Amino acid sequence: MEKKFIFKDNAFDLIRYWAAITVMLGHFVWKTAPYVKDNMLLNIISKVSMFFPGVVILFSMSGFLVSASIERSKNKKEFFAKRVLRMYPELWVCTIVNFLIVCFLAYKLLDKSIFIWLLTQIFGIAYTPSCLKDFATGSVNGALWTIFTELQLYIILGIVYNWIKKFDKKKWIVLLGFLAACNVLADFVSSSSDGAIAKIIERFFLTYALWFFIGVFCYVKRERMISLLKKMVVPLLFLYVICKFLPIDIPGYYSNIAVGILLPLIVIVGGGTAYHRFVYLAI
Repeated sequence: MEKKFIFKDNAFDLIRYWAAITVMLGHFVWKTAPYVKDNMLLNIISKVSMFFPGVVILFSMSGFLVSASIERSKNKKEFFAKRVLRMYPELWVCTIVNFLIVCFLAYKLLDKSIFIWLLTQIFGIAYTPSCLKDFATGSVNGALWTIFTELQLYIILGIVYNWIKKFDKKKWIVLLGFLAACNVLADFVSSSSDGAIAKIIERFFLTYALWFFIGVFCYVKRERMISLLKKMVVPLLFLYVICKFLPIDIPGYYSNIAVGILLPLIVIVGGGTAYHRFVYLAI
């Protein structure tokens, strides 16, 4: 008899830590590589950090966990209040720490643009003020761009969740197929554009919605999907490895579309079927 899926029995915290570490290592290699040519250690770190892209993991896991948060909320007002309390206090602390460090290290460069920057950070809009464009890496908090994108996805999900959770299989295929097309289109447009257009694509929710809504789909259909994915995890991993080593350029924004479909499924089954109990943090 198939064991019923128990939501709190999961390993999503461990997966979250791994994803955060790979993102950190990826940024380290990205900013260090121009100064260290053909370094074997950096090449290894780069390949390890990008084999299971952390951003894809975090977005797909977020779709799964936030769907659970909606189900546990009495109404949309409570859900959105949870999202604000979940994200903004930590963001504000991070912003204050960033501001104090910048004031200490680059006080001679600061002008009024730093105060405009400080105000925008309250809402999670990550960018670098003009006075710091040439300071250090040229990005004060570029890694926080995901917060603004996550907020868009939370708002959209809060609005449409009660509608899409009633979708049958065909409607889910149409929705996820559309989001996959959006991801590929974003890759095509951004590769042939720069400036404002590329920046908009980078911060727009539709670019990453495929990964997020695969997580939503897996939660909505969790009783069936977790059981199915448990049986398919080895073939999924095998297919994933093949896609990573194929000597062809598969389209897709940030990560090729095959990875963008397979990795969220692997993440959900990996987190949702672990034997160790972890505290559920999507309050």
